[in-house]
Amino acid sequence: MNTFFDFTSQIDNKNKKKIFVLPCPYEGTVSYGTGTRFGPKAIMEASIQIETFDPELNISLEDYCYFKVLPEPKRNINSVSEYLKNIENILQQFDPKQEFFIALGGEHSITLPFIKFYSQFYKNLVVLQIDAHADLREEYEGSRYSHACVMKRCLEFNIDLIQVGIRSVCKEEASLIKQKKEQIHTFFAWNLKDPFETASFCRQIIGNRPLYITFDADGLDPSIMPGVGTPEPEGISYVWLKKFFFELFPVNFIGLDFCELAPVSSNVLSQSVAAKCIFKILTSYFYKCNKLL
Repeated sequence: MNTFFDFTSQIDNKNKKKIFVLPCPYEGTVSYGTGTRFGPKAIMEASIQIETFDPELNISLEDYCYFKVLPEPKRNINSVSEYLKNIENILQQFDPKQEFFIALGGEHSITLPFIKFYSQFYKNLVVLQIDAHADLREEYEGSRYSHACVMKRCLEFNIDLIQVGIRSVCKEEASLIKQKKEQIHTFFAWNLKDPFETASFCRQIIGNRPLYITFDADGLDPSIMPGVGTPEPEGISYVWLKKFFFELFPVNFIGLDFCELAPVSSNVLSQSVAAKCIFKILTSYFYKCNKLL
């Protein structure tokens, strides 16, 4: 599978934005349900079934970008840190100030090398995390690179972190969020405002700074996203999400990952919703940017 969305043309075009797609089917520190290693392929297959025309915004995604799917990182590895290093080795071939990546997980730990990659150039990077879990533990089950620790590791690159939809934290994480209010901005699910107000708060935090989005599938409500390893009720609806991103843009958007999809056997709902979320993020971004031209 080397196609992402069903464009009539995926060739180089200087008038369109090139987006590199890196499948990262890693599953090494999952702690409950399994299957995230099948996530990237499932999302890519589902994307082909998504119409590339957005009737709400009256734009076609293929008019604004094209995708180049890269070979996945080496899989004959012994540890999560070794796999993340393999991703780093791939990214070293690219320029962080030029290239836009969409990473497809795999477990959430794969986000870390992308944050490291972009923070090398962008010293004021903001990361927007859609997630049910804070992922701010110092270590989990003996690993500092567990999916449950990924955002804590990302903080070590001096990013500002915006978390949306969080509804499961341990005592350690809750304490860290309170201690680092200037760096961690958490919108808990039970206090989540309407998408327009939430987007307004986020824009104030982001300003003109570069934004990377990391999207954990379990941030969505399990009624529309059952294919996750650690489902949590009270999640974000698709309607809320698309309104949120429409209001959030335009910002200096530099990269995206979608992680933790674990496809359900004989049910394509989860991967279809994942592909549609990526689609709406991109069409909202291009639509709002085009409005400024």
